[in-house]
Amino acid sequence: MGTHRVATTRPVATTPTALTPRERVSRALARKPHDRIPMFDWWWMETEIAYLRELNDPRIAYEFSSPGVDAAHVARRGEGLTLWEYFELDLLQVGWPDQRLRMVDPVVLDESDEWIVQRDGNDATLRWWKHRMGTPEHIGFGINSPDKWNAAKASLQASRERIRWSEFIPKYRRARKDDRFVCYATVEVIESAKDSLGHEQMLRAILKQPEWVHGVFDTYTRFLIDMFELACSNGLECDGAFVYGDIAYKNGPFMSPRHYREFVQPYHRRLFDAFHARGMPVIFHSDGDIRPILDDLIAAGVDMINPLESRAGMDVRELAPRCGDRVGFCGNIDVTILATNDREQIRAEVQSKLAAAMPHNGYMYHSDHSIPPGVRLDTYLFLLDEVRRLGRYG
Repeated sequence: MGTHRVATTRPVATTPTALTPRERVSRALARKPHDRIPMFDWWWMETEIAYLRELNDPRIAYEFSSPGVDAAHVARRGEGLTLWEYFELDLLQVGWPDQRLRMVDPVVLDESDEWIVQRDGNDATLRWWKHRMGTPEHIGFGINSPDKWNAAKASLQASRERIRWSEFIPKYRRARKDDRFVCYATVEVIESAKDSLGHEQMLRAILKQPEWVHGVFDTYTRFLIDMFELACSNGLECDGAFVYGDIAYKNGPFMSPRHYREFVQPYHRRLFDAFHARGMPVIFHSDGDIRPILDDLIAAGVDMINPLESRAGMDVRELAPRCGDRVGFCGNIDVTILATNDREQIRAEVQSKLAAAMPHNGYMYHSDHSIPPGVRLDTYLFLLDEVRRLGRYG
């Protein structure tokens, strides 16, 4: 990545007075002065389990579950505190609509001590690790033609049953009570279509069956907007949207910028416009190197980018000077450095990236992926303290 100079002075904002978490995130998303950078994060399932065991606090609930494993919760999801609340982070997510074509439990086809093969509600056959998180192996997809898609898509209808109300309403109420910034969490069309068609078939169809792909993306976009409107009408009125869609890998986007603009951007814009119409800024998550389409994402309506994966070449020290006046950044703290548990390396990583991003008033702390196993709890607590210390304006 080259050598990066560390700023010797702190960025100065004109709003040093302590803000609520909701105010802090709102102002960062609008790139307006605020008291300190807001904070949010994710953890790998194995990390979360290790932290909860060490914390040994019965108020906390696990966020994750793993295929084949039903970990004993110390508190029920929704009713127990999330780690976001426990670590006093500024943002909390609700929503996550179920987008399976058929809401049926997966059928187990094969398993071992380490993995499990399941056929799911999208008629997709996937191999999952049992005891750790990770991308599943794609074995096969039953929806492999326009005719099969057309027969299946009728079941993709918005309904109350597609949101886990018993989990999200308690979280939502606590977040409102604590004045945290609440994000409606959902996915976009690439993340949706890869679940039913798989990456390879979807990308081949962009070249060979473009009408089919447009039909798939249109169907999912309408469904996602309908589910968002349903959530709003049933009490989940949120401050912003956190939209997940891995549209890139280490070496670049899954498609060229031209194909992104033709096949994906119109549906992104429709979805993001639905959030903006309710005054909700959009935080967009994609792993990988999205630099070739970053300007196109901004044009589609993205207000903040997450998580800026360092190993894929994303670096806020280079990106903030280029486009920090047009988009915010959430992340880029390198988890490979965190995993060293070396406090001096971690302090230098945080200091150099905050110094580059903070002058634009649009930065939110987040790791550059999710906190992996190997990052000790004491290291993580040190990291949060450093972010709060170094991330203060004024």
